[in-house]
Amino acid sequence: MTATKKAVLITHGGDGPKNADHASRTLAELGYELDWRMPDQGSTLPQVDESIAVTVIYGGGRPADEKDWYTDHYPWLHAEIAFAKDCVAKGVPTVGFCLGGQIIAHGLGSVIGPSPQGHAEFGYYELTPTDAGKGFIPDNFRVTQAHYHGFSLPDGATLLAGTDAFAAQAFVLGKTTYGFQFHPECALQNFQRWQEKDQSLYEREGSQTRTEQDALAQDAHASQAKWLEQFLHDLVGPA
Repeated sequence: MTATKKAVLITHGGDGPKNADHASRTLAELGYELDWRMPDQGSTLPQVDESIAVTVIYGGGRPADEKDWYTDHYPWLHAEIAFAKDCVAKGVPTVGFCLGGQIIAHGLGSVIGPSPQGHAEFGYYELTPTDAGKGFIPDNFRVTQAHYHGFSLPDGATLLAGTDAFAAQAFVLGKTTYGFQFHPECALQNFQRWQEKDQSLYEREGSQTRTEQDALAQDAHASQAKWLEQFLHDLVGPA
């Protein structure tokens, strides 16, 4: 009997299988065994081998400052960077959301830091696809955002989309490595939790008000869930 292929899901801040998200749901529906890892809570990371069909790195409960990428302040951060680099080198499809996208990008040589204007994005923002991203990023596509740092485009990667505040919102390297600054995996109930938990983000320039967010939420969550489902189907297919 052939062993079930694994989807390694790396989360932060105590998030894990108790939180609904569209990535883990879709991968479970495709038949993958979900292997949840929480390195910032003490989890180890597995050996990268043929049992891993895909790696997904989620966002962070606490964002890393610029210095944290070059010091030992968060040992788990460097373990995840090394793991992501190994996945990419061995051809394992690898996807990152928000901090996860930054981890993949940093492993590929990207610089992580604030926007030139010091803006944040907290709410639902429309992506502008590049020429290379047209067809991959839909027109008028609003996605969940909750961050004030971003990544530069790694060498050799193709830029797929940006926003006014953050020029690099999505990239692909080769055919199976994707970094996203946004949160297409985020379910509505998770964002509502962030609205209560991350009050300080409302004070940052560029963040939407609670009223603006609530007006955009239903349509944005429906469209990004559908998009992510199709993306994962195309990336890895059924187990």
